[in-house]
Amino acid sequence: MSKIRIGTRGSKLALAQTEKVIGLLAENGIEAEYVIIKTTGDNITDRGLHQIGGFGMFVRELDNAILRGEIDCAVHSMKDIPAERPKGLLTIAVLKRDPPYDYLVMNGTMEDLLVIGTSSLRRKAQLLRYYANCSGIRVEMLRGNLDTRLAKLDDGLYDGIVVAEAGLKRLDYKRNGFRMPADMFVPAANQGTVAVVSRDTPELRAAFAPLNDPQSALDCAIERIVMEEVGGGCFTPMGIFCENQHLTAEVLSLDGTRAERITADVMDLEGAKIAGIKLRTVAAELIAEAKLALGESAGPAKKSGKVYLVGSGPGGLGLLTFRAREVIDSADVIMYDQLPGDEIIASLPARAEKIDVGKYGGHHTMKQEDIEKLLVEKAQAGGIIVRLKGGDPFLFGRGGEEMEVLREHNIPCEAIPGVTSGIAVPECVGIPVTHRDFASQVTFVTGHENPEKEVSSIDWKWLAGSPGTIVIYMGVKNLGRIAELLIENGRDPQTKIAVIESGFRPDQRVTCATLADIGEVGARVGLKPPAIIVIGEVVGLYKE
Repeated sequence: MSKIRIGTRGSKLALAQTEKVIGLLAENGIEAEYVIIKTTGDNITDRGLHQIGGFGMFVRELDNAILRGEIDCAVHSMKDIPAERPKGLLTIAVLKRDPPYDYLVMNGTMEDLLVIGTSSLRRKAQLLRYYANCSGIRVEMLRGNLDTRLAKLDDGLYDGIVVAEAGLKRLDYKRNGFRMPADMFVPAANQGTVAVVSRDTPELRAAFAPLNDPQSALDCAIERIVMEEVGGGCFTPMGIFCENQHLTAEVLSLDGTRAERITADVMDLEGAKIAGIKLRTVAAELIAEAKLALGESAGPAKKSGKVYLVGSGPGGLGLLTFRAREVIDSADVIMYDQLPGDEIIASLPARAEKIDVGKYGGHHTMKQEDIEKLLVEKAQAGGIIVRLKGGDPFLFGRGGEEMEVLREHNIPCEAIPGVTSGIAVPECVGIPVTHRDFASQVTFVTGHENPEKEVSSIDWKWLAGSPGTIVIYMGVKNLGRIAELLIENGRDPQTKIAVIESGFRPDQRVTCATLADIGEVGARVGLKPPAIIVIGEVVGLYKE
């Protein structure tokens, strides 16, 4: 392809970043040149960034230059790139991250510090917290590019200024000072990272692919998603830092006296959303307070939480998926059924509000419509809400009904699959629900339909005549009648049947019989729910 035109701001730091990209392209045999684009934000140096539209204002004019065809792409500090991108543009490469830390530059000693300059609400709040016991220290506004800020320091207008260490490194500036500890000065999302934004074309994708660092891209994507979920933008002091998928994120009050922080090992981008919702929920008051103080309505800070319909599997911690565990451990509210079992229920996080909505011996602790109403109420209050069910939430778990209600109220909802007991429980006692010699199909059936139905929606004639295995959920109470209906509709009375009670639990029990005698056998041994019923030739494979 022809020489790539790379847009950049005219500051020394922006040019250094762009020249680094040009050098990396050259190493791969691709020619590029830079084009300086003057931005409005460069001319406004007497107001804080939150007052003039934030860092995004520096990016928009470069975006427009790409869309007009004046340049092919632009190089930015990634933290400056707004979340919403114009159609046709994408972040095509994220370079390997430089040191993401803040750095306090000073010409004197620590004892000389009285006035510290920064343009960042985050840094100001963190400085006020760090120097809370040093009554003589003031934190004042400081704008301008890196050279301008350093010049103001050298002119004696400040005793120290806080800047990004990455900027000093890129310009090879050796200045007196020290790196601010990340545990007290959690960096801004994407700080220390250079990214390239371009038109989305195959040629540009191919040219920049070698420059992309996957781990830096993933860590920055996690930080970006957390930032988007928290909201608040330039109006909220917050630090969000992810290193090798370990996340530390906090929101502070403007004066630095209060903060809410979370830490987490984030497996994927969905995990980042969970972390962001969690931080937004615990820090809601600080976010609203900052927006009001800075002249923006606090209304937009209120945002619904997210509901996860989680399948806990057939019983026991060993069959709980990693995804389910991650969501459960992040939950603010957990509404659970009986079927997950004592081991899983005992492992629920202590910090979460736990609400028992299960059914015990025919008694409902809460009607379904009340469960749905409570789900909506809890989600609208914010946070991560887990609706914990046995097995899989969409297989006779009423998860579909609950998702419908949540969608009607515009509440984000996601189902987390679980290992369904209709397969796992027979499997744990050595009964495969399919087998090349005995069953090439399996049918799952509920043994407990909606009691408000006037006519059963189960086609018993078809079911009785269908080959393969029948697996029945929630059928113990109606077991005798189920057997009668199958026989009446043509199923061989000598068909094998197994009832597996309390699968994967210490009191697990298997009762085998035929359709003809299961009613009598069940009454004699005292079958009790929860149980899975398996009907078909595969039952003959069971060995005590």
